[in-house]
Amino acid sequence: MKYSLFIILANLAAIAIAYSDLTGKISLNGKSITLGEFNTQEVKQLTIESPKDVLEIKLNSKDIEEKPEQIVISLADADDSSIVTHYVPTVKGTKITSTIKSISLPEVLKTKDKLILSIIIADSKSENNLIRRLVEILPSPDFQATSKHQPKPRIGIQPEIHHIFREDEKTVNPIIPVIFIGIATTLFLGLLASWVGFIGVNDLFRTFKTTSPTQLFYNVSFLISIIGFELNFAKYYLGQSIFTTLFYGFILTVPSVYFGVSVLRNLAKNRALGKQ
Repeated sequence: MKYSLFIILANLAAIAIAYSDLTGKISLNGKSITLGEFNTQEVKQLTIESPKDVLEIKLNSKDIEEKPEQIVISLADADDSSIVTHYVPTVKGTKITSTIKSISLPEVLKTKDKLILSIIIADSKSENNLIRRLVEILPSPDFQATSKHQPKPRIGIQPEIHHIFREDEKTVNPIIPVIFIGIATTLFLGLLASWVGFIGVNDLFRTFKTTSPTQLFYNVSFLISIIGFELNFAKYYLGQSIFTTLFYGFILTVPSVYFGVSVLRNLAKNRALGKQ
């Protein structure tokens, strides 16, 4: 047991001696922290106030005289070390320097309350590899507000998806009913013109003279009811409700049937007598 305790103390002393030569200064926002020759457990803090702040690192280590394979400066979240970014410093002789602009930090790190700045000096052939926490970086609330980071939703219960399917168009394109109404009006006027041309103006007025006032009233009423149907359908194509169209159509059906029967009966009687 005594030998085991002695071995542990000896190893700790060897590590302390091996890592005791890292010295230098770290500056941020006009404040500086000096690293002494003795590797203490105390980790000091610096605060990032704005995106314009620059973190300046100036270190000196005798361990790098033999040019180790790896010298890396890391900046990680204090609560989750997997959220980290690395920087390769400039090495000249025993001096290690690096400049980190706060505006260039990853957006996710800008949102954290505490960051840990560390240095790694390692070599696959050396036993005196160094992994040391240098300083704690505290982003201020104003600096955190400049971050554009948007947390991604984690796997779990997600909000219910409400999908609204696109409804069918309630009416056709307005240009279609306008064209349809124009064609129907043209055909109707063409029909009237053909009647006048076929019968003749004189014979047409003579027909009015031989028709009784009652029958003339039926004829005109039947024609008006037919025009009413055309106007009802035209208003439907222009946006009138289908229920309103059916309602007006039902009302127009009664006079159309009543006057139409009288007109057709009188037409058949006149044809039998050879008047028309």
